[in-house]
Amino acid sequence: MVCLALTIGWFLYRAGDDATEILTRNALMETMGRVGQAIDRQTMNARESLNAVAPPPVPPVNPGEKPAMLPFPKDRKQLEERLWVANALFSDPSYVYFGGADGSFLGIRQESASVFMYSVREPEDKNYVYYLRGPGTEMKLTAVQDYEPRQRPWYIQTVERGRETWSSVYTDFRLKFLAINLSKPVYDTDGAFLGVVNSNIGLGQLTTFLQQLPMSRNGVAFVTELNGGMVATSLNEPVYEAKGTEFTRLNALQSKSPLVRQAFAEVQKYLVDHRPVPGQLMLLNASGENGKAEVVFRLHHDEAGLDWLAVSAAPRSDFLGPVAGGIYQTLMLGLVAVCLTFIIGFMLLRWVLRDIRKLTLAAKSIGNGSPFPALNIDRNDEIGQLAQSFQEMERNLRTDRLTNVLNRDSLIAQIEFRRRNSSQANPLHFALLFIDLDRFKAVNDEYGHDEGDKVLVTIAARLQHALRHDDSVARFGGDEFVVYLHGVNEIEVARTLADKIRHAVNKPIDGRDGNQYIVDASVGVSLYPEDGLDVETLLRMADSRMFDQKRLHRILSV
Repeated sequence: MVCLALTIGWFLYRAGDDATEILTRNALMETMGRVGQAIDRQTMNARESLNAVAPPPVPPVNPGEKPAMLPFPKDRKQLEERLWVANALFSDPSYVYFGGADGSFLGIRQESASVFMYSVREPEDKNYVYYLRGPGTEMKLTAVQDYEPRQRPWYIQTVERGRETWSSVYTDFRLKFLAINLSKPVYDTDGAFLGVVNSNIGLGQLTTFLQQLPMSRNGVAFVTELNGGMVATSLNEPVYEAKGTEFTRLNALQSKSPLVRQAFAEVQKYLVDHRPVPGQLMLLNASGENGKAEVVFRLHHDEAGLDWLAVSAAPRSDFLGPVAGGIYQTLMLGLVAVCLTFIIGFMLLRWVLRDIRKLTLAAKSIGNGSPFPALNIDRNDEIGQLAQSFQEMERNLRTDRLTNVLNRDSLIAQIEFRRRNSSQANPLHFALLFIDLDRFKAVNDEYGHDEGDKVLVTIAARLQHALRHDDSVARFGGDEFVVYLHGVNEIEVARTLADKIRHAVNKPIDGRDGNQYIVDASVGVSLYPEDGLDVETLLRMADSRMFDQKRLHRILSV
């Protein structure tokens, strides 16, 4: 009877430990999905601000034609207007400026909501710095500097590379926050080099986002450079050290959190022997003073030189409580049952393992995108509570909480599930629509985020209503949605459905105090397998075509 009781306990522990491992990893993967979206927003803002100053070439309408180059303004007034537009794309303090090949310089830095720094230099002259409250307001001269933009590292590095270039993360000593630059060479329509445009963005918003993420009791999330230099963290600890006017970046291995040090050490150990694929989630096991922990990390890389590691970690003990309670209670019942009869004990063992096995299979289904199985667990103990938590977690992991449509990771997982289950006899065809709302920012700015959220909920409901039974819609973050069109294998059919969706989106939306909001949509289309064999390639293709359409809308609206 003792051996049987110990066997029961061992099986229960192993089953509970397996379920807890899967639950912990899925929670961390959900966290990493949100962190990845936050990083993409930060980098996309910098790139879009550069495109506002120096738009990229417009792709040709007909194959074989050259892309159309939009002329770069040579008049300071026109360039100033573009710099103001680029600054308006940021909610955080930002700095956008242009250094000309002739030594001229023009830059606008937003230092607070209503304070801007205006810096201007003519060729072979001093650099004059003014402060003002906004476009067209009175300027007050505050400094005259010896400043040569062509001798600055951002200018030299960009000229040497001849393409977009990220700087390393650094500490802005004036505003006391971490920042990073994205620089881009600018050419005239005839190919002549004109200078370098630069976008300086603060990274404080990334730390704020991480600190607001729902995490387990002891879970952490942080972003570092490859050498461990901290970029952002969910913990209430600094990412740099200030000694007077000197600032020193802190390393993840210097963190006060044992879990942060343990997680980054495991990532470093992995990177010694492996070369990670950018954008791919990697799962690691770690053991330390806090017991077993799960670590998930992703390398964020782009061709401009950005290499960041996003890492999330949590001890298994954070998720073991409800499972452990059910295990201990069931073990006691098993001991009593074994004392009464071997048969009752054996049936009890099967009953317990059956329910935990259901939870394990359910947890795996969340990770691989397959349909969530019916649990049919009608219990009032901790395992019953855990079953309810699994069902609630499934809803939270697969849907966007605001709009109640699918989220990014859930849509990708479902598409990958369909790809794995397709065959030559039953091939898979589908189209992806990448939708970005136009004029949505104006609603947010003029009427507030509550009205903006109402618009997003209404748009999501319209998208769902416009789709067929086998189609899906997901919110990718902010005002971006992606629609999956099952069985569509012709571009004209996809574009017809895209036009139908766009007409559904741009109908008036009733708002507060009798207001009506009208938003439009830019839609990019990609087909599987014609435009790519993996979801990321299809998304990039649809995203690129969406931006082409958005630029076309802007040109037509001018």
